[in-house]
Amino acid sequence: MKVLVIAGRSAGGVAKHLHQVCELLIGEGSQVTLAQPAENPPSCVAGVRAVPLAIGSRPGLHDRATSAGIRELARGADVLHAHGLRAGALAALALRKIAEGARPRLIVTLHNEIPRAGSARLIGNYLLAAICKTAEVVLGVSPDLVELARSRGARDVRLALIPAEKASASSRSREEVRVELQVTTPLCLLTVARLAPQKGLELLVGAARQLDPAGATWLVAGDGPLRAGLEQKAQGTCVRFLGARSDVGDLLQAADIVVSTSLWEGQSVFLQEALQAGSALVVTAVGGTPEVTGEAALLVEPAADDIAQAVGALAADAEMRAELREAALRRATELPTREAMLAQLWDVYGGADEGIVSQKT
Repeated sequence: MKVLVIAGRSAGGVAKHLHQVCELLIGEGSQVTLAQPAENPPSCVAGVRAVPLAIGSRPGLHDRATSAGIRELARGADVLHAHGLRAGALAALALRKIAEGARPRLIVTLHNEIPRAGSARLIGNYLLAAICKTAEVVLGVSPDLVELARSRGARDVRLALIPAEKASASSRSREEVRVELQVTTPLCLLTVARLAPQKGLELLVGAARQLDPAGATWLVAGDGPLRAGLEQKAQGTCVRFLGARSDVGDLLQAADIVVSTSLWEGQSVFLQEALQAGSALVVTAVGGTPEVTGEAALLVEPAADDIAQAVGALAADAEMRAELREAALRRATELPTREAMLAQLWDVYGGADEGIVSQKT
């Protein structure tokens, strides 16, 4: 099967998912071309043909050339799998100028919510309409995205299966990690996130203001455009910004409570790792997060007071923390697998209809 995968600007969990898709398809003998902006993390999957594709974060005059480039890449492909609203809409527009019999099957995965207000919302709705009119299948990474696409007339909408990567094992003891990070307080909290608006980190700072800095240390691992402003706002609190880290397994080992303050999430890779590590979780009940954690977390509204109250209650109740850790390990066994995602891809790509089967079957 010849598959063209395209994506707009992406990082974090979306970039990891693109890697998963390409790796699984190559492993099954497909020919894969990955077209994405040059600033995205490059694919390191052997056998993937990488092509730069200029997809900006907003519509512009360059879109005509981008659409033409997608159309040229799509000729001869069996499937065009677009990831994201911008990439999906540009793919839909590009394919309309290819004769129907020569047109690849268009699959679009929606990874983020539509902007909530202003001109960005109007543009987002226009892009979504183009996708729902043309795509054979729309996959949403959260139930709210599935319902949104269905309400806009998409012919086939499904919840995307995002497999949990195996969590990186801790290479050091809890005590060793805490010594290295200079955590001397009884309570250690951990958040791993891009320092971007979606992650609700101003809520995190607001919640931290309600905690005693002498009793808690709140570690925030990750980097992003909001770092300088957040560090300034967090002065005098128990929050410490660690920057980008590659030792998430060690950080999870050191933490008593793991917290997500996001304003919206799809299927968070970090939360899946935290479940596998058996972490006691406090998470905002937004997007696809409840779908990921099930009952293995304290779900709260995205509000600083609610987050602080849940953290305080969990910090004071060792039995509750132990119960949540056990629930997290059970939930981890129920998360989607790579095999399940591959089966879904084969299904939506039309493999059964075209007589295309896995070489490993």
